[in-house]
Amino acid sequence: MKITGGQWRGRPILMPKSNVVRPTQDRVREALFNLLMQVIPGARFLDLFAGSGAVGLEALSRGASAAYFLEQDRTVFATLQKNLTAFHVPTSSAQNVNALQWLGIVSSGIMNILPSTPFKIVFADPPYRWAQENGVAPLARALQDKHILAPGGFFITETERCTEPEPLEGYELVRDRLYGKTRLSVWRQLCKLN
Repeated sequence: MKITGGQWRGRPILMPKSNVVRPTQDRVREALFNLLMQVIPGARFLDLFAGSGAVGLEALSRGASAAYFLEQDRTVFATLQKNLTAFHVPTSSAQNVNALQWLGIVSSGIMNILPSTPFKIVFADPPYRWAQENGVAPLARALQDKHILAPGGFFITETERCTEPEPLEGYELVRDRLYGKTRLSVWRQLCKLN
C-alpha cells in the first residue's frame, strides 16, 4: 500500500501481519480524499479503528493540520507506530485503545481524556460485523454528544457494500458511494441553532 496523493504521494505504508485488519484500499482512499479535497487543508482529522494509519496519514499528506489515531489491537498498533515514526508524525497522536470504549459506547470503567478541540473530519472503519449489527448511529451520536466532531464537520464511514446508510439525527448524508465490496458514506453534522 502507498500514499495516493499530497506531499507523501507514492511512499509505502507498512501493513501489519495480522488478519485483524482490513486495510482501506488505495483506490478507496483516493476516492475519499477527492471528495474531501475542499475541506481537508488545515482540518483536524480523527481516524477511529485506525489499523496501519493509512487513512490518517493520507489526510496529513493532503494538508490536514493534525491527525489522531485510535487502534485497539497491540500488534496492529505497533505497526501504526512504525508508520508514524517513518512519516515523522508524533507517536503521541496515537492511542492503543478500543474506539468504542473511548467514545463511551461500550463500558470500560476507564476514564478517557477526550480532545478539547473538536475534529473537522472523523473517519470510522468499524468491524463490518459490528456495523451490520449496530449501524453507525451509535458512533455518530457519541461524536455529537461528546463534542468530538465540530458543527458542520464531516463523519465518514467505511462499511461493507450491503450496509445501507441510515438516517442519522443531527446529520445530513452528502455522499454515498460504492467501490467494489466497500461503501463510503459521508455525513455532515448540522449546525445547531441556539
